[in-house]
Amino acid sequence: EGADPPMAAGEDALKLRAAMRRGVLIHRLLERLPDIAVEQREAAATRWLERHASDLTVEARRAMLDQALKVLVTPDFSAIFGPDALAEVPLSATVKGVVITGTADRLLVTRDEVAVLDFKTTRRPPGSLDEVPKATWRQMAAYIAALEAIYPGRTMRALVLYTQTPQLFELPQELLAAHKDQLGTAQESYGDVDPSAY
Repeated sequence: EGADPPMAAGEDALKLRAAMRRGVLIHRLLERLPDIAVEQREAAATRWLERHASDLTVEARRAMLDQALKVLVTPDFSAIFGPDALAEVPLSATVKGVVITGTADRLLVTRDEVAVLDFKTTRRPPGSLDEVPKATWRQMAAYIAALEAIYPGRTMRALVLYTQTPQLFELPQELLAAHKDQLGTAQESYGDVDPSAY
């Protein structure tokens, strides 16, 4: 593929805002739809998008809906979107004197294991673990460090879901360990939307 044509600063800002809004809307759909019966999801999501994104075209709303529904019917994602998982879970813990705060998009806690998942809605998802941005590794390392403090002794899993593909990456614990060692300020806070992801 060739490079995108250059854009003026104003166009760039509009594109970034549109991408961020799209990301927020997909996040909200993926929060709400797992709690709705499968046969009712499409109608419920259509109504929700009509209320919250009425200024967008029908085609744009449909594309977001299709993307969210595709994620929810992918077998690899069934447990993290199942009835035992939680959405938008606030995390807060002190790790080696550093206060870590953030919000897990999905959290699944069992007796032996904790799985934390973060959505990424970038239009150009990475093709491999090597291409996952460092900021994402650092964010997920912080979440795992916080969860280890909250749920000691359990196996931890860090998952990143790129909704555009959709593609699920599990970040290996041995690679996350190096990023945990870099949590060095008095407080680390991780927001819901990372503009650099777009």
